[in-house]
Amino acid sequence: MVHKRKHFLMNFIAGLTIAGLIVVLTGCGAGLPKELKNEAKALPNAIKVKQSQVDKHKDKYISLTKASEFKAVEEYALKENWTQKFVLAHNELKRAKELYDKDLKPLVSKNKPELVQPVKQQITRIKKILQNAEELARTPITRFLKIREAIDNATSLHSRSKNDAEHIIRIVNEIKTGTMAKANIDFPDLSEKINNRFAPLSKLERQTRDHLSIVAAEFARHSAGSTADYAALTDSTQAIFSGLIQAKTIEAKIKVEIAQLYTGYTKILKDMKEEYLVVIKRESWNENSDYYDPKFATFQRQVSLELYEALTAENLDTIAAITAGFTGSRFSSKIGDLWKKLSIDPGEQWPGRGHNAASFSVEDSKETYFHKYMLEENGETRETDWEQVDASFYEANLAYLGMAILVKPYGVFEQDRLTQAAPPGMAYVGNKKYGEWKKDNTGNQFWSWYGKYAMFSMLFNMRPSYYSHNSWNRWNNNYRGSRPYFGKTQKGFQKYGTSGTYVKQSPKYQSTNFAKSGGFKSQTSSVRGAGANLRGGGPKSKGK
Repeated sequence: MVHKRKHFLMNFIAGLTIAGLIVVLTGCGAGLPKELKNEAKALPNAIKVKQSQVDKHKDKYISLTKASEFKAVEEYALKENWTQKFVLAHNELKRAKELYDKDLKPLVSKNKPELVQPVKQQITRIKKILQNAEELARTPITRFLKIREAIDNATSLHSRSKNDAEHIIRIVNEIKTGTMAKANIDFPDLSEKINNRFAPLSKLERQTRDHLSIVAAEFARHSAGSTADYAALTDSTQAIFSGLIQAKTIEAKIKVEIAQLYTGYTKILKDMKEEYLVVIKRESWNENSDYYDPKFATFQRQVSLELYEALTAENLDTIAAITAGFTGSRFSSKIGDLWKKLSIDPGEQWPGRGHNAASFSVEDSKETYFHKYMLEENGETRETDWEQVDASFYEANLAYLGMAILVKPYGVFEQDRLTQAAPPGMAYVGNKKYGEWKKDNTGNQFWSWYGKYAMFSMLFNMRPSYYSHNSWNRWNNNYRGSRPYFGKTQKGFQKYGTSGTYVKQSPKYQSTNFAKSGGFKSQTSSVRGAGANLRGGGPKSKGK
């Protein structure tokens, strides 16, 4: 009877808790975030403030037009229609108000969480319009100051423009006769790609010369006391200054990209492992008490895939229990002997105070995936530590153990690097930087590596293996950069990758964590073709 009263009380409390949560969720958590609504509702006032600011800019400009110093720039004000900028600014504000009333306000009124992104987009759009209005309203006075500066300081502007233009031309010539010239000699097959990178700098040089001609012509008129176009003078001076900033940016980018051609690297998937963590929660209570006073304890364990799958089964609410009886408490496991693999003492950290019953459940579970790589760069190799990767990347590369999953050969730009898995070193074959073609005793061609790159022939076994011309040609014409290449043995079996004969017969890969943890168990030597029958089907399927 005590037991029934206790569970009635538990169910009643749980019912109240769930009902309360429903009220909370439906009452205040189902709409747009409060901060976002406040940001949207503040826009009408922001538009009014901006209208006031535009009017102040206009009043300030009108006052300026009455000053004596304005006489010298009046013709530019008329020619460029500066007063029209205020009309355009007010038009922008009018557009902002219309967007708020017609597009944003109705969205905010709906107050639905799925409208967060549309609301954010409309807010951003309206704020951009307000910024445009501000820039338009500032233009007349800004323009006045620029032209006034050109009139008063024509000599210094002319001198600065010459120096900036000379700097730009010097940058162009140094890149053209140095970096680019050498790259074109070293990589004649890449001349089009190399020259395309230089094209923006070449265009900038032409534009700079044109602007410098304008500056020189207007400064000559200014010096002679004749009528000069000071608007053209200040605009071309500014264009040259901006061009110098741009030239420096392009110069740095070209140097970085051309330098890429002189390096090569390979990333080989050396090993893989999966770790499974679970947190087991024990909830204990006194079965004989009218007062429910539960105590909790948690135990974190790293477990095997088999145990992890059993613990995370969808139909498993509890995994073990301690039940009270006349002769004492009794422990029972719902996962059979797998409980022993958790190494949890059911009575560990027992709260005492009359507790005689408990349930055990999985409070949390986590799957973590790791890769270990062999990295080769310019012939030097090193092995990485374990690097954590996400589940999707781990699954995507399950079939590629022992393969190069990322390669950038010498003479290739970084943007053209290869991301489709291939046998290690295959992407270097045919490149004179790394070796040369030779013929064996039967007249068949094979790739002979130079010096330190010979390591690519020793990755799987102590005896060297070489790539034939036929194999490389098949990869180069049909697979390169488009799909993984696993190759085939003379008997038609898969050669490379997790299911390939090279990895399965290699002592190096048989001693990996992947192999020791059963990574090859579901695979047989009779598996043919590309792809792999991999243990567990990858992380997403949890082995099912």
